[in-house]
Amino acid sequence: MRQKIIRYSFLILFIFLSKTSFAQTTPKDSLDLKHKLTGKGNMYSGITFSFSTKDTDKKEGLLVDVNDESRNQFKTSIDAGYFIKNNFALGALISYENIRREQTETDSQNSATAVQYAKDAYGIYGVMKNFIPLDQKERFFLYNQILLGTSFSSSLEERTTDDLLTRTYSKDRSIELQINPGIMVNVVKGFSVEVGAQIAGFKASWTETKVNDEITEKSHGTDSDFSINLLRLNIGFYYYFPIKKSLKK
Repeated sequence: MRQKIIRYSFLILFIFLSKTSFAQTTPKDSLDLKHKLTGKGNMYSGITFSFSTKDTDKKEGLLVDVNDESRNQFKTSIDAGYFIKNNFALGALISYENIRREQTETDSQNSATAVQYAKDAYGIYGVMKNFIPLDQKERFFLYNQILLGTSFSSSLEERTTDDLLTRTYSKDRSIELQINPGIMVNVVKGFSVEVGAQIAGFKASWTETKVNDEITEKSHGTDSDFSINLLRLNIGFYYYFPIKKSLKK
């Protein structure tokens, strides 16, 4: 709850400051159609990231109790696109995600197990992105980003109980469709900040799992997700620019 309040406060403060800064630094002639950020023939490029951390001293469960849990997750992406018409662009995106978790589990017989988990994931996607201006001067936009592509991930979990190590390795290949809406704020001419979240996704995946170097599972499946996680907003920094300079002086 505390993190949620902080994030909402940050978002409201940022929009207010961005609006004030833009009004003071952007000349009037930069707001005409000729200089439209999302106009046909322009390009954009940027970087987006999200992160979450969690530390838990103790958590009681039905079968095991978890102690000294530490979890860190970080995701970033780089993308670029070209506006084939006003407010509509096509592009590409590459992403990377890293997850690390450590904890100690204690069962009903008071047997302790040290757990270490690590995951790395990579993705490459085609992007379709459209914008809706919210004001006449086009400082604020709603946008919707649709991603279609593939991702690859690998994870390793090590569990140690009474000096006995069990190592589980999994690799996953998937085809994904994601729908990511958000809001874009034009801070100064050409530069903007975007805040968005994934609200829907479809995924077909193929997974192979090994335990102590022996294959124990091969599977494939499909998943759909229509949930919104407001605690994992994506924050992006973007630059919009024309690829052809006007010949008119």
